[in-house]
Amino acid sequence: MDELLDFFAENGYAVVSGALTAAEVAAINDGIAADCAAHPEHWEPGPRPGHIAVGCDAPELLLRTEALDGLVCHPSVMPLVRRILGAGVQMSGLSFMRREPCAVDPPADIDGGDPLCLTRMWHREDRGTVEGADGNEYFVPALQVIYYLDDVDAESHCFSIIPESAATKRALPTTAQAPLRIDDAATAYVDPEKPRWLDAFGRETPRRTGRVDIYAGAGAAIVFNNASYHAGTVRQTERPRRTVHVRYRQPEPMASRHALKEPWQCVADFNAALPDRLK
Repeated sequence: MDELLDFFAENGYAVVSGALTAAEVAAINDGIAADCAAHPEHWEPGPRPGHIAVGCDAPELLLRTEALDGLVCHPSVMPLVRRILGAGVQMSGLSFMRREPCAVDPPADIDGGDPLCLTRMWHREDRGTVEGADGNEYFVPALQVIYYLDDVDAESHCFSIIPESAATKRALPTTAQAPLRIDDAATAYVDPEKPRWLDAFGRETPRRTGRVDIYAGAGAAIVFNNASYHAGTVRQTERPRRTVHVRYRQPEPMASRHALKEPWQCVADFNAALPDRLK
């Protein structure tokens, strides 16, 4: 635990290998497949230009299936989550996502030397909100845990992150207006020699440097600071990638939107909408 916390403090993320057993991964994938078959109207592809991805969010997803119940408060990651965010932390979101295979040709301008990369849309969650981050020593407004439900390597889609310490985040420029947000989108980690990148779908984005592509087996969990720059690396691949994303935060400050999706205005409202079995 201490080693993971030290790594998290210096990098803004940590990987828990084997967080889920093979049996747990299989049960989740089977349960989601059953829900897709029973409720296809909820699994239409989302608006992701150029590649197909499908997903569903809680609370509705948890009202339809019990397949993800074990991930709400999984014992492999919750001790780490509580140490980082403190007592009273609550779940503030849960999503299942499947990125489909993609046969698009990579752009001529290779990003970071990755010959299969099609796109990376770098972002700090909720535009870099850090409202409430001073409430813990790791400067975390909200945590996200991504569970890999497939083996992930350089031949598949993957999660990517730019390591950034708690000390660095505290020193970054922030906006003057509430909620407090990191204000460095135009300059952070931008390659000074080749600052712009045109991806495979014709979108021009900042070319950011210093990324780590996280490769791990099915069952791994990535715990990361929502305010860190991260992206889904979409590759030319014949393999799908399934993940579950669970978000956690303190219920205060209520005014901050971090880790909450519409229509929920506060963590209490989100949790009140969950199935009774999870309360």
